[in-house]
Amino acid sequence: MSKRYFSIIVPAYNEERLIGHTLDYLTALEYPKERYEIIVVENGSTDATFSVAQKYVSENCFVYQSEKGVSRARNFGIGKCSDKMEWAIMLDADTFLKKNILNELNSYLEEHPRTDYGTTEIIIDDYTRAGRFWSWYTNVTDRLLKIMHRAHIVRRELLYTVKYNEDLVSGEDVQYSRDLSKYGRYFFMNTDQVVSSARRYIQKGYLYMFFINMRSGLPRRILKYSNWEVIR
Repeated sequence: MSKRYFSIIVPAYNEERLIGHTLDYLTALEYPKERYEIIVVENGSTDATFSVAQKYVSENCFVYQSEKGVSRARNFGIGKCSDKMEWAIMLDADTFLKKNILNELNSYLEEHPRTDYGTTEIIIDDYTRAGRFWSWYTNVTDRLLKIMHRAHIVRRELLYTVKYNEDLVSGEDVQYSRDLSKYGRYFFMNTDQVVSSARRYIQKGYLYMFFINMRSGLPRRILKYSNWEVIR
């Protein structure tokens, strides 16, 4: 089986506490170093995110700066991908990929050659009853609604067809999923290799975050003015 080339794009805004942890995971993936790259895009941080990330620069890990905004950072990162890139993974800076994820994903894509974009099962690192329920809820809704949140996995051809809407200040991931659905086929991969931080839920409460996430489905004209609260 051939090893696909993956470009992992990580937008990072005021993530000095977690970006090192995220990059510890990414640089330890059990996948050939020459078949994946890590692209960190620091965008407008007021803390030490950029300097922390720079410590990880290597032959397959690169750190850039862009204008503030997660959509701008993702679009910027896409423009920095290697010419060898076959699939891109847009990863939240507080989401951690375990060692075998790229091998699992490579095998899945080999078995499902007609898929074009999608995401994976995630585990929120809060193992209380509320945390386990939210992991289940997130995975069920992502699969049923065919949307992506913490990890956006996109085939090269679609990556240059559909861009993130830089006018949106929240809900951009749902809108991106909807835009991709016009051109390609969605997939959802079951795995235990993707873990997401529970910091937002712990700080704000699960009920509050439920309503925040429900808001992401609003029309674009509303999302354009509906800001996403940054929680660090």
